[in-house]
Amino acid sequence: MYPELRVLIVDDEEEILIALAQLLRLDGYNVHTASSPITALEMIKGTKYHIILSDIVMPEMNGLELLTQIKEYDPLAQVIMMTGYSTMEITMLSLEKGASDYILKPFKEFKDVSKIVKLNEEKLKRWWESMRGNFK
Repeated sequence: MYPELRVLIVDDEEEILIALAQLLRLDGYNVHTASSPITALEMIKGTKYHIILSDIVMPEMNGLELLTQIKEYDPLAQVIMMTGYSTMEITMLSLEKGASDYILKPFKEFKDVSKIVKLNEEKLKRWWESMRGNFK
């Protein structure tokens, strides 16, 4: 049995937060949202989130800084970066810092995001299975 997957979406654009949260809830995920990286960090310290979707360009703190802090706090969190301002350098830096995936905005379809979250869920399940096998 797997724990209930909790997803956190971090974006300063309210429309994105609402649309992604609705879509992922329809897919059966327990979804929480944060409109700032500072709020997200507070939430992460109080609750285990398995999958985190984060915008890169945000006020207060950019998504790459947030990614670094998330990974320091929870190295196993699957962090998916989202941005409308992509360069190869930003993409590579995100992956080097531990992002599990990268999505370009605007999304062709919000369902594409759902598919990427599902892939990260599968990664987590494989990890849980391997860990369970270590205790048999």
